[in-house]
Formats: sequence, C-alpha cells, structure tokens
Amino acid sequence: MTLEGSLDAFSLPDIFQLLSFTKKSGALHIQSPSTAGVVFFATGSVTGGTSDTGRQALGRRVVGKGLVSDETLAAAVAMVREDAALGLARALRDSGAAEEGVLHEIAIEQATDAVFDLLRWSSGDFAFQSEEHNPDDLGISLAVEDVIAEGRRRLETWEALSRVVPAPDMVLSLPIATIAAETVVSAEEWTLLSLVDGHRSVADLVDLTGRGEFAIVSTVVSLVERGLVAVRAAEADDVEGVAALLRRQSQLAELEGRAPRRESAGSAAARRLAAEPAPAPAAEEPATVGERRAPDKPFQAPQRSPISTNAAHAPEPRSAAVAQGAVPQVVPTRPDSILARKPDFPERPIPGVRQPSAGVPRTIGATAVAAATQPASVPSAGALIERDPSVNKSLLLRLIAGVRGL
Repeated sequence: MTLEGSLDAFSLPDIFQLLSFTKKSGALHIQSPSTAGVVFFATGSVTGGTSDTGRQALGRRVVGKGLVSDETLAAAVAMVREDAALGLARALRDSGAAEEGVLHEIAIEQATDAVFDLLRWSSGDFAFQSEEHNPDDLGISLAVEDVIAEGRRRLETWEALSRVVPAPDMVLSLPIATIAAETVVSAEEWTLLSLVDGHRSVADLVDLTGRGEFAIVSTVVSLVERGLVAVRAAEADDVEGVAALLRRQSQLAELEGRAPRRESAGSAAARRLAAEPAPAPAAEEPATVGERRAPDKPFQAPQRSPISTNAAHAPEPRSAAVAQGAVPQVVPTRPDSILARKPDFPERPIPGVRQPSAGVPRTIGATAVAAATQPASVPSAGALIERDPSVNKSLLLRLIAGVRGL
C-alpha cells in the first residue's frame, strides 16, 4: 500500500485514524522544510517514533537518564554500526545493560512526545512505507486514539507554556534571590536544575536530557513559578543570576579599592566581562608642593667612559663576564705600588734584645711590626707607616732610629 500526500490536504490525526482502521504495519514518514520525522505502526498501533530522524532520540533519552556507563554505551554503539537494522535502545536491551521495564517507559514517553511534535507541524509532506520495521522496537503498542488525545491535550496547554518560554533559545539561570518558602523538587526537576548554568538554552537541555520539548518546557515553567529558575533571551543581560551578582559585587569592590572578582573563563558571565573595554586611564595631574611624583621612566645610570687600565698591574679576571670584557676592570694607574716601596731606614736587630721567633709580630707603640725572619709577604714597619696617611712618616722614622741607637 502506498499512501502519500501533503499535510495541507490531510491532517495528521486523519492519517493516523486511517492507518489504525486498516491495521497497517510500516512507517509513516513526514517531511517538513527543516527536518523529518517518522512514526512506526504495527497492526494499526503505534510502536515508536521521532520528530527528528537525524538523531538517536530514544538512545539520547536512555543516556540522559544516566542508565548506562561509557563502556556499556560503547559496546552498544559498536553493535549498531555492525547491524544497520538494529537500534541503540534495542542493542542496550539485548545486551542486558538496561532493564526492559525501564526501557518500555522511556519508549512510551518518546513515542508520545514525537506525535505531539509532529502535530504542531503546519506544513509538510507524508509518505507511508508498508512493512518497514522499527529498529528500536521494544515491544510497546499504543492505541492511536490515546496518542492523538494526549497530543491534543498538550496542544491546549502549549499556548500558556509558550508565554513563559516563548522560544527554544531562551536561556535559563538560577536566581540569587532567596526563595519565599521551602520547596520540594522531583527527580526530573533536579536533573534539569543540575544542567542550568546561566548560558544553556531550553534547546540545549532537550538535547542533553533526550526528553521532548513539551516535557522540558513544562518542567521549566513549574520551576519558574516557584522561583527556582529564571528565563531570559539569549542576548539579554542576566538580572537575577550569577552575572548580576558579579556586577553588583564589582561596584562594592571599587569602594574597597580592590579589583572586581571575575568568574572562570568557561562561563558566559566571564566572557561578557572579558569583552567589556578596559576603563580609560585618568588624566595626569601636576604634583602639588611637597608631593613627590613617580618618574615616568625607570632611572638609568649615566654612561661613563671606560677607565684606562694598566696591563702591568691588572688583576686576574674575577668571573667569566670580566674575562669576556662585559665588566670593565678598574685598576689604579699609579705606577708604583705602596707595598713595593722600601723604607728609608731599614730595620736592624737591637743588641741585647731577644728577637721574636719567625712569624710572630712585635709591637712598637700601636703599630704592629713584623720580625726580621717574617716571610716577605708580610709588610715591614716602614711599609705599615707608609700605609697610614695620618702619621708624620719622617719624624716617626727618626724616633725609631734613635731608640735603636740607645
């Protein structure tokens, strides 16, 4: 049997009724300008369906409920790739990864959501392919009358829901305001709340959870009415969520003299704050009397001409930088060293006075004088006198000579 036409000529409920009355089995394909859907029948009853054939709708629903692990899902995906006639949900059931009763409930929700989505299509074409099997047939069988009745009931409430969530791209955020009274959330509501981060849209939540748009929007409206979720357009500022709190705290940070705290780079609020231009620097004011003004540039020492060196008295390089010429060697240009000069009156041993042993200095007044047997590296008394510029050298040397003559 070949049944095809346009939704402008035949309504979808009428087509469903026809397939139910004739006990047909197969797949009813519906094509819209933007996407395609399919509803599977077995002896006139609905066994499954999706409003987007480009997605694993039933598989997304199973994964969104957290029923499978990474390893289990990878094994099921490999089975589907090997057998094109096998659906992901059926592969999970055949492998024993998920309970069959839970999978039945998910399949019923998916088929009901798909019919509701298709009923909202105002234009498109349809074609029925007999004997085409459902790859994700989990054994459910829904009466056409019940599915159509549930779809119409949802259509009646959809207009009221659309006033709160007018489009799928509406962004959800958690308000900071205190809730007026204690509230209890269901498991489905908690799953949705855990995915709200201030920049995910309703469409994103539909993709992540795998649930239908009606189920997500209904849950969102319920949370909005209790003050648990705020809804805004994607381009609008967040006036109730974390971004608003950051803006207000930044104003307090200015009074405190601190830099405003910013969110992590992965959040939408942080991206918006990063995109804001930096404030222009304040105009410089002249320094008042008694006020020191910081220099505009760091101080740099003036460049000096290198000091000439004397190669005869130049010391060994202290480091590699000195050896390479990076640090100039500063050597006095005096031709004769003080240590190299000899005293005018050489020391002579004093008769009758015991001379100190080698290496032990003797003292004349407050000046230490080396013994005659002292190594040459130790300066003599004359050399020590020469070092001290405050001493009258000639007078002191004459006194020393007179003492030795006694």
